[in-house]
Amino acid sequence: MRTFENEEFTAFYDRGGNVYEDLHFKKCTFISSSISITYDPANRTTVRNVTLERCRVVGSALDCAVVEDVLVDGLQTSDLHQAWGALFKHVTLRGKIGRLMVTPLISPRHLNTPEQAAFDEQREAYYETIDWALDISEAEAVELELAGIPARLIRRDPETQAVVTRQAALSGEWRELEPVKKTVLGLAIQQMLKRGDDDTVLVAERRARDFKQLLAGIQELRAAGVAEPD
Repeated sequence: MRTFENEEFTAFYDRGGNVYEDLHFKKCTFISSSISITYDPANRTTVRNVTLERCRVVGSALDCAVVEDVLVDGLQTSDLHQAWGALFKHVTLRGKIGRLMVTPLISPRHLNTPEQAAFDEQREAYYETIDWALDISEAEAVELELAGIPARLIRRDPETQAVVTRQAALSGEWRELEPVKKTVLGLAIQQMLKRGDDDTVLVAERRARDFKQLLAGIQELRAAGVAEPD
């Protein structure tokens, strides 16, 4: 495994079709960079057997990569770090994490396009073949939004992370719960319904300013039978 420590990578734009593996980045900074910028699902870049330890990302993104056997142990973000259309297998988020969003969209402008449909089809087939995708059970995030990954493939901390199914959300009971209305939990459920997903994982981020409200919301969702009891 090749190790990089205290290094800075700027304007690294990967256009797909590559493999990056057996790498360890320690206290590195990634500025204005992106991996797997492609709108062809056959041209994804693969990131495999990689560790990022106490790294920092500034104005960067993860695009449509296949990410497998990766550990992110602490990640500082300058703003909301977005993962667009990526696929995950055995990826662990651990320690202090900044703001992170995972979405199945390949880009905002490709909503309801043939390109997005092709990626969606590949994503659904991929997640039928793996045992787990993402482990967030030890992540201490400021913000963590997850979409496009089946809840059964996400390893969670039952105390602060809960599953809401589409069937349970259709009851509408969550709309009257005060901690849900006052936080992003309600918006997350609305987005799940809008996307047509079967379920979603809600997170009370331990480093969020409204952590106590988020945790109360998850507890009330469970009490109301909207979130899975775990």
